[in-house]
Amino acid sequence: MVKEGYRGVEYYKGPDLAKGYMLDKAKEVYEELAIGHVIENINEAIELYNIIKYVKDDTFLLYLGEDKEEWIKEKSSIANSLVGKYINQHSDILAEYEEVDFRYKEYFWEIVEKRKLSDITESRFKMFLDELDVFAWQIFKLHKLVMKYDVELREYMLNNSEGSTNLLLDKFLLKNRSERQESYLPQSLTIEDKEQIISTYLDLDKPNLNYTRLLSNVQNTKEFALDTRVKLKAKRVSERLESGLFKDGSGIGTDIVVEFKENVEGTVKQHYSLNKVGTEVDKEWLESNLDNPTLLNNFIYIFEFVNKDMVSKFPYNEIYASVFDRFGFAHEKEYKTGTEFSIRESLSLAQMHLYYSFLKSKNKDLEAIIEWFFNVYLKEEFYIEDFNIKLPPIDNPNFEKCKSIFPTIESIIKKYKFYLEDGYIDEELVQMESKPLLFSECPSMTNNRYVYIAPNNDEARILRNIMFSDQSNLTYFPNYGDSQYNTLIERLDTDKLYLHDIEDYQKSSLDWLVENDYVTVNDDNEVVLVNRNITLIYYYIHINGVVVTSKLSNALKKEVDKLLNERALVSENTLLTRQESDYIDYYLNKRNFINGYDLRNKYLHGTSSGYENENEHYVNYLHALRLLITIMIKINDDLCTAKVVGD
Repeated sequence: MVKEGYRGVEYYKGPDLAKGYMLDKAKEVYEELAIGHVIENINEAIELYNIIKYVKDDTFLLYLGEDKEEWIKEKSSIANSLVGKYINQHSDILAEYEEVDFRYKEYFWEIVEKRKLSDITESRFKMFLDELDVFAWQIFKLHKLVMKYDVELREYMLNNSEGSTNLLLDKFLLKNRSERQESYLPQSLTIEDKEQIISTYLDLDKPNLNYTRLLSNVQNTKEFALDTRVKLKAKRVSERLESGLFKDGSGIGTDIVVEFKENVEGTVKQHYSLNKVGTEVDKEWLESNLDNPTLLNNFIYIFEFVNKDMVSKFPYNEIYASVFDRFGFAHEKEYKTGTEFSIRESLSLAQMHLYYSFLKSKNKDLEAIIEWFFNVYLKEEFYIEDFNIKLPPIDNPNFEKCKSIFPTIESIIKKYKFYLEDGYIDEELVQMESKPLLFSECPSMTNNRYVYIAPNNDEARILRNIMFSDQSNLTYFPNYGDSQYNTLIERLDTDKLYLHDIEDYQKSSLDWLVENDYVTVNDDNEVVLVNRNITLIYYYIHINGVVVTSKLSNALKKEVDKLLNERALVSENTLLTRQESDYIDYYLNKRNFINGYDLRNKYLHGTSSGYENENEHYVNYLHALRLLITIMIKINDDLCTAKVVGD
């Protein structure tokens, strides 16, 4: 709630959807500002300071128009005078801090750095820090402030492990640091000090589980490093916290059920609910369709390893994540996971286990069926000679299976690459190529196979936040009562929305959509989509992370070509999508992700568990089969697509 005497104007630098709302409030403040006005509190002074910043970067003038230039100058002169007078009258500005609105803390320290730095002694600053109840992280955004009070702030950090750990993780470990304002640390803070802060934090009764998980996987650098003992401490604290999450049955569980049973309506039935996730398959149908092509197609149409565009469903997808998972903490080099991701992984493992056992009971070895695909099917269907693979015998110990299957997966990728480059496969050349091939570098037979949002396409990012996100401010409309939609695109695509339904705080977002030709307001004051095809392309990329151009209609393909020419999109000719490559890397190595399973290297270098841990090796083998089958599906789709389009 805004306190009396100020409206809460905040300063936003660069493009921000809330800027228009703030400028409206700034205009109201200036309209009431007159000579003789008296600032009553520190928050009113900070609000005027923020408005002056909008004036200095010309944002206010651009917003109000050039005819208001003299008016802005007149009001800004009054505002500058009032702010200066208030600051000068308060010799001990730190005494005002307790009254500062939490939204204004950072601006307060900006004012201190610019106008009061020379007035505050080191002893007074230390006294102030000692009296704080809440960690003042905003101080560390200001370089001169941190440099002047170096010794005091080092001591402050050492004495406040919780707030300091948050600061250290934000600076060195968390993702998307480039999107946040830089923070500064005291020069006297050593790498040993940082480790001490972390170790002390881990001794707390209830440290943040997300933090402890991050700390257990830290990759040491010259700026931030943890001893192995501290990492192990973080791992054990994580395990303690995890074990208490659902203590005494307080958690809500999700049953994962995969069944082959009689009389399943429609052959297969999928369950996706809060309490149950699973697959029911008609057992009689399975037993009646034991030919190799159908048995492999079951991974597509029964177990849904891929979507209709033959893009894997396994990789982490933010749109399925809970709000907690989506905005949780993640290391810069950590593969993002979450509750929904873990459930899907468990489901696919359960599917693999039951299907593998079912096939074995029918004297059908999955390994032999996969060998048939590469050794026979590719030759007969696409005239590809010598694409021969050999998988481990089904009765081999799972430890031995794992040792041999991971090199086989790599050899498949190499063979496909050489086939596309040379037009044939030379087994001796494959064997001589000792350098591991990055999965992301395996080419495709089709041109412009995948398209993604270009890195500098800010317009697409804003569109996503307004129209496709369930966190957009254009999702809830009071006039519609319980008839609400998760996203704006859903409402506009299936229902009605009128101009009079838009609340004041939503107008700036709607204005942006109108100005950029994504919606218009017709003669009936209805908000309707325009440039629908472009919007759909961006929406598909939002949903799947990628668009497969060969699966689009001709009309959408034309829009993709247009967006590629405008450099709003980028295309890649690879076998796997970026997300699929990342997912495979997550399981096979730690090249890109510190929390990766590193299965390839564990079995290659002998650092996996011994023979006796049969269950662990069996699960890892099922993971390997899932990855291999995914690659197999991708190769088949790539070849089929090229055959159709004539590449």
